[in-house]
Amino acid sequence: MSLRPNTLPPVQDMPPPGGYPEIKTGRILKPRGLNGWQSWGLLGGMIVFGFSQVIKGNRERNQQRLAERQIRYNLAPIMQAEADREYMRREMENLKKEAQVMRDVPNYQVGANPYNSGVWMPRHVQELRRDLK
Repeated sequence: MSLRPNTLPPVQDMPPPGGYPEIKTGRILKPRGLNGWQSWGLLGGMIVFGFSQVIKGNRERNQQRLAERQIRYNLAPIMQAEADREYMRREMENLKKEAQVMRDVPNYQVGANPYNSGVWMPRHVQELRRDLK
């Protein structure tokens, strides 16, 4: 169903007398955050601080390593003497076992080097395995 066309002239909205008030197109909010140069300055300061902390940590770690190395160097003769005593103890045990095993072999010298190179080399010293008897 259709409406009959209106014969009255159209009613058009018009501005109020004197016009509409001016629209403020400027920035209403205050600027937030830092300027560009402030951001770069803050970032640069943070990087410089971070690198200074890394350098400080590296120096402390190097001093700690130097102290540990000096302790190790001072303990090395003591540890070597301990290893030498252990070597001699094992060597004597092995020579006793060798003498007992080879007691029936004539003209056998216990502890003699079987090689004729003339160069002294420490014997390979290990605990004898009991299961190989």
